[in-house]
Amino acid sequence: MSKLLCALSKDGGTGVRARMKEKDMEIARLREKVGELYTRNDELDRENRKLRIRNGELDVAYNGLKEILRKRGVCTP
Repeated sequence: MSKLLCALSKDGGTGVRARMKEKDMEIARLREKVGELYTRNDELDRENRKLRIRNGELDVAYNGLKEILRKRGVCTP
């Protein structure tokens, strides 16, 4: 196997090792980036849940106000 690596590399295998090291570093960077994206996604999910709850509260308040105005005989859209 080492003969194959030496044959593929111009400088006796160090080029292959260097490329493997570069790929390992690239994989590490990508794993870090994926971790950051998962964290950001979790933050956005939490914010989205808060906004959906707030939207539901506003819908309830708006519908309650419309009901009060309807009982008073005021036209509402």
